[in-house]
Amino acid sequence: MDDADREFLLRQFPASIHDGRPTSTSPRLTNADFEQFMAILESRAGGALRLSRRVYDRGYWQAKAQDGLQRFRHRILNIACCLEQRGDLAAGGVGLAGWIEHRVSGGRTNTISELTMPELRALHTGLTSFARRHGVHLPS
Repeated sequence: MDDADREFLLRQFPASIHDGRPTSTSPRLTNADFEQFMAILESRAGGALRLSRRVYDRGYWQAKAQDGLQRFRHRILNIACCLEQRGDLAAGGVGLAGWIEHRVSGGRTNTISELTMPELRALHTGLTSFARRHGVHLPS
């Protein structure tokens, strides 16, 4: 991977922008960002990566990234549940589906499982802000 490829890939992670440019040392990057980045590299390498002296099993980073996405989706679903219980979001997933379709995916989907990581972040930020404005206590 050359510098242009690395920069292009880093730009997929908004937290990588530090002092106006993408960098892998941005203090805002999280472990989940790292796992997503490594999963993309692994996919480009044909499913397996060798870093330093360690050779990772085929699909290792993709599985780690998927686990992180699942945890993030679960957190979002908990927020939506709190909002539904208070009546601030239509029950039965209807409100969440509408939020996803109209505010996050631009009509591409209304299903949380089909959202990309940036879309999941936008959904999480939006629902969290909405909950705070409505005085909803969210689980940590």
